Amino acid sequence: MKIRTILLMGGLVLLGACSESKYDLDQLVPEEYHKILYVNNSGKQDLTLYDTDEDNKYTLSVVKSGSDPSLTASVKVSVLTQAELDEEYSEPEGTNYKLIGENCYSLDATTLDFSSADRYKLVNIFLKPQSVKAFMETDPEAVWVLPLQVTSETDSINAEKNELFLKLTGVITPAIGFANSDVEVKLLDYGSVSTFTEKVKFGLDTDNKWDLECKFVVDKEYIAEYNADNGTHFKVLPEGTYTVPEMVTLPNGTTNMELEVTINGDQLVPGDYMLPVKIAEVSQFEISAAKVVSPLAFRVMGHKLDRAGWTAEANTEELTGEGASGKAGCALDDNLATYWHSTWQTGNWVSFPFEIIVDTKTEHTFTQFALMQRQNESYTDTKSGKFYVSSDKENWTEVGRFSMEKILDRQVFSVTPTKGRYFKVSIEESYRGTNASLSEIYAYALE
Repeated sequence: MKIRTILLMGGLVLLGACSESKYDLDQLVPEEYHKILYVNNSGKQDLTLYDTDEDNKYTLSVVKSGSDPSLTASVKVSVLTQAELDEEYSEPEGTNYKLIGENCYSLDATTLDFSSADRYKLVNIFLKPQSVKAFMETDPEAVWVLPLQVTSETDSINAEKNELFLKLTGVITPAIGFANSDVEVKLLDYGSVSTFTEKVKFGLDTDNKWDLECKFVVDKEYIAEYNADNGTHFKVLPEGTYTVPEMVTLPNGTTNMELEVTINGDQLVPGDYMLPVKIAEVSQFEISAAKVVSPLAFRVMGHKLDRAGWTAEANTEELTGEGASGKAGCALDDNLATYWHSTWQTGNWVSFPFEIIVDTKTEHTFTQFALMQRQNESYTDTKSGKFYVSSDKENWTEVGRFSMEKILDRQVFSVTPTKGRYFKVSIEESYRGTNASLSEIYAYALE
């Protein structure tokens, strides 16, 4: 390869030096390199077929190149036999390749004639999904393929780019589903939310050549399942606060579109809400099991309470070992550098739960509480627990649970709206043995 390259470059230099003389291409480049043909998308290609009413099309591209691509050329496109497939691929690779049957495919051309102006030619391969599926089911352990080869009796073919090896990975039925099925909570401020629209993207997982009718419903059962699995307290949006289109057409030529869901936010009181929009029916094909529901989630935040004058006490706090930190009041001081910490040096050892009681000095209808881990990534130790509310510090009502992540950001937890003067943070688990700490504690309420 190096010798040929040097020869060509030398000839080009000579041409530049003798610009007034005839340039004899045949004396500079061997004739077999005047035109060279190759498969543009050569080699192994994975191909998944869609089970529709139409053949699946794959296009093979044959390119004419070389030192003088203006020359004419002719090539043949053929499919390897099983014997050729075994000799060239199966045996060297130790893989059970199987050739699909002739009834599984067709080519719109097997001979390509290149004019002087042609630089490439296309061959459309039409695969019949149902026939391919039937073959694959006869031997599910085999690797089913369609290997194509380009040859010529008159012209040079690049031996390294003369084949297209289609590996058929499966035949699947097109499915309609939502683009996003994750729960992402949108924060709304109580009293300042009006009517707004959520655009929920859905579509077909292949090119759409049909007019598809889609029916949508609200899946209220999804909420109970999600709460049970994740320890959350979402409730369905009340009737009259939302509008979901019942029937939508995904038209021919449109693969994806947006479902417009209207939310009347000014009717919502603080709390966690969910609107699980579900694809209930489609006129053709399947509904994606993994993307059948798009759960719209909202957290209507109560008013953040001013902590001025609040006091805190705890059944465990470190009075000496944490310097300026350690005491319960450090969780109310608006200073992220300080923190409450359970005792470890003082000696007042207490087993879980660790309890911090906050006196807000007046009654509020609490809607959410927020906690912040100690602002040191090595000591983000508080893991989980419960919230309680009381009017007299004697009788307590459990209003919600929390499970904290090991992050430095504020973490908000909704609770059952409950009226009281006092609230209690009861820590039941730690990421760090018997140690726990919190940088700040916040409360939100209707008032």
